[in-house]
Amino acid sequence: CLGAMKAQIWLTGFEPFGRHADNPSQQLVEHLLNTTRTHHIERSDTELAPASVEMTFSGAILSVDEAGSRLSCEHLTDFDAIVHVGLHESSEKIRFEMCATNECNFRIADNSGRQISQTPIVEFGDIELHTTANRHSIENSFSSNDGVIISDDCGRFVCNETYYRTLHSIKTQQLESEEKALPAIFVHIPSFNHISAEVQLDILCELCAHIVLNP
Repeated sequence: CLGAMKAQIWLTGFEPFGRHADNPSQQLVEHLLNTTRTHHIERSDTELAPASVEMTFSGAILSVDEAGSRLSCEHLTDFDAIVHVGLHESSEKIRFEMCATNECNFRIADNSGRQISQTPIVEFGDIELHTTANRHSIENSFSSNDGVIISDDCGRFVCNETYYRTLHSIKTQQLESEEKALPAIFVHIPSFNHISAEVQLDILCELCAHIVLNP
């Protein structure tokens, strides 16, 4: 029997913003930062043996502003996957975001007081950048999970800005893992009133394991 595959994950959450006294993405991510967890996956393809991934989580709790949106771009080179987590105020489910849009259009000011509208994140950058994780594999793996939806709209606030900057850096620096583009994804989570922290934690770990195993 083969040992568990080892993977280094860069994982981020966000500080509280707007009218929120706390941010569940911070609480969720802080459970995992500087820990190592082994996650076991049953493969849907019967020809593939079950797999285990030993994941070590490093990362940061980001400020909800331009500096926070840029911070991860300095830490992309030593990791097997990048996973950003943020709060979606109105969602009742976990949203796996499949693309980022090159536009800031802030409904409220960020934590630095910046409130901009219809402004590109990267001048002359692509209008949209898509997750570098394997979308098909993610959709297959979570299709029966009622708590998860696949989303193509990451909004236009700092969550989207962070995701876009990370994907843009991966593209322009041609960053790779296992000879494919370094997998990066944004996960929008609901409040723990809708889905408990324990369940969200398990789904997040399972997603991380899947995107490392199926880049």
